[in-house]
Amino acid sequence: METIIKKGDIEIEQKIMDISGEDFYRCYQCGECSAGCPAAFQMDILPNQINALLQTGEFDKVLESDTIWLCVACFECATRCPHNIDIAKINEALRQIKIRKNIDLFNIWDIIKQEEFPTVALVASFRKFTA
Repeated sequence: METIIKKGDIEIEQKIMDISGEDFYRCYQCGECSAGCPAAFQMDILPNQINALLQTGEFDKVLESDTIWLCVACFECATRCPHNIDIAKINEALRQIKIRKNIDLFNIWDIIKQEEFPTVALVASFRKFTA
C-alpha cells in the first residue's frame, strides 16, 4: 500500500491539531478514554492507542485504521480524560484529512449490512455523511 504520510511529518501533525483543536501530546496513556468508549469492542486501535501512535509519528497506521470511522462521537473520552483531550475531535480531524485526500472514502451502506452495530454509531454516521 502506498504511504499516505511520512513518519514524523510536522505538517500533518500540525494539521491534526489545528483541525481538532486538541494536543495529543498531552496524553499520558492512562486508558480512561478506552475504558469508557462504547464502541471500543469494534475498534482495531483503542482510543488511547490513537494518541500513542500519533505521538510516535505513526500517522499512516492511524489513517488506515477502522477506528477513526467507528468513533461514535459520544464524547465519553473527553469527559473521562484527566487532561480533557477530546479524541472524538481528533478522530474527526483524521477523517477530514483522509477524505480531503480522497483516500478510502467511507461507505455507510457497508456498515449497515452488519447485523449488530450500535444505533448511535449509525445515527452519527448518517449525520456526517449525508446531505
